[in-house]
Amino acid sequence: MKRRKIFWIWMTALWSILLLAAIGGATYAWFTFRPYTNVEPIGSTISSGEVALLINSQPDGEFGTKCVLTQTQGGDLEPLSTADLVHFYRVEKQDRGGIARIYRDCSNEAETDTIHGKLYLTSLKDNCRVYFFGPDLDFGSDTQMLSALRLGLRFRSGASESTYIFSLDQMGNTAGSEALQTTQRASSVVAGLGQSGEAVYANDPALAITDYFAVQQTATGLPAAGRQALCTIDANEVVAVEYWLYLEGCDVNCINAVQNKEAAIQLSFAGVTP
Repeated sequence: MKRRKIFWIWMTALWSILLLAAIGGATYAWFTFRPYTNVEPIGSTISSGEVALLINSQPDGEFGTKCVLTQTQGGDLEPLSTADLVHFYRVEKQDRGGIARIYRDCSNEAETDTIHGKLYLTSLKDNCRVYFFGPDLDFGSDTQMLSALRLGLRFRSGASESTYIFSLDQMGNTAGSEALQTTQRASSVVAGLGQSGEAVYANDPALAITDYFAVQQTATGLPAAGRQALCTIDANEVVAVEYWLYLEGCDVNCINAVQNKEAAIQLSFAGVTP
């Protein structure tokens, strides 16, 4: 009788440990991301101001209206958090309620856990302001994925540099996406770590991507100036554009519901005279 009692005590303890482990890991998504391949994912357009905005996957060579993302990193995407596209952090421990408590710096792993690469833009004839060209942008149609993804861009021209992080919610109807807060502070990202690995949070820097769209003219279909320009390019200047597509782990939509999804990556830019 005593042996049976000890057995059930051990079994109860074991099930308690397993249950706590399941609860602790149930709210973060760890899954395989499979981007589409064999596409020409980058396009640029000629603006109504007769500015020719051209693109290339290399800083020299022949620029044109399309290029393939030859430097795209594909594979397994895991939730990361960043405030600046330089330092990336990953959850190490959650409490039994599924709230992230301890993080670690995983900046050296970002290459394999994000879609990352570079492209180059140049403007012929005149200076131009660069915007997204909305009709040709594509990040897939899965609303849960769109809710959790972020697009990071860094424009470099000489000593000048501009960095952006965009949310992609406006690229689809994401109102029905499942959500669950898994961080101690809402609407935040991890910007650093304390001595024990606890998060130093910053406000989520993600911008609405549609605020940086060129306006498509009804009569001609050509782009015109939008609300906010991504950058300004001088005539014949070459600007490097570094991009990241990644899952923001602190986003309330980055939960189990986003596992085993697919997305596309197609970027498009428009040049408009100042």
